[in-house]
This record gives sequence, C-alpha cells and structure tokens, in this order.
Amino acid sequence: MGLNSHNNRVDHYSTSVHANEQQNLTTVPVSVTVSGETMAVHNVCLPPEKTTWQKLQHRLSEVFFPDDPLHGFKNQSRVKKLILALQFFFPIFEWAPNYSFTLFRSDVVSGLTIASLAIPQV
Repeated sequence: MGLNSHNNRVDHYSTSVHANEQQNLTTVPVSVTVSGETMAVHNVCLPPEKTTWQKLQHRLSEVFFPDDPLHGFKNQSRVKKLILALQFFFPIFEWAPNYSFTLFRSDVVSGLTIASLAIPQV
C-alpha cells in the first residue's frame, strides 16, 4: 500500500561551480541521484558576492526599515515627496480624507469601552 521510503530517498547529489563569462554570473549545475538513477541537471544562478560592508548595510536596513518605507519617494516630484513625507510622519493626512461619520461613531464606542475597562474598580 505505502511507498518504500528507501526508493524515494535522495542518495546523492553533486554540484560543480563554473563561471559564465558571457553574463558574468556564477551558475551551479545540480544533478540529483535517486536510488542509483541520475535525474535532470538544472543550472542555478548564485547570488553575486558581497563585501562585508554590503552585508552589514543590508542587514541593518532590514532591521530598521523592513518594508522599505521610503520606496514610494523614488522618482516623485518635490510636491508629491512633500505630501508623502507629511503622510509618513503624520498618518492623519493619509486617512483623514476618507474618514466618515460611521467610523467616528465606531471610534467613540470603542473608546468608551476601553475607558470603562481602564477605570479601576474599588
């Protein structure tokens, strides 16, 4: 009924690295041997080598700016950059034009609920 796990197991895989002079990319041809039978070979491009400074810079940018908040500023006019900066530092400029009375009423109800829970009971 079940499959023999030994037959489906990857016994061996081999890689060899060579430089592609035309595109200046390093590729790794990977061949996989399953139960003594060699499978197809696929060329996989390796990422370019980075210096220690580039690695540190990338890691710090991922820590402090994980979703790249300044990406929207690229290729924008000065006026649009000013508007985006105001929206970034003061979010009310982003959501206020779409704020409605229904949202205000929901905010009042949720504020009263939280306030009632925050009042210490004697």
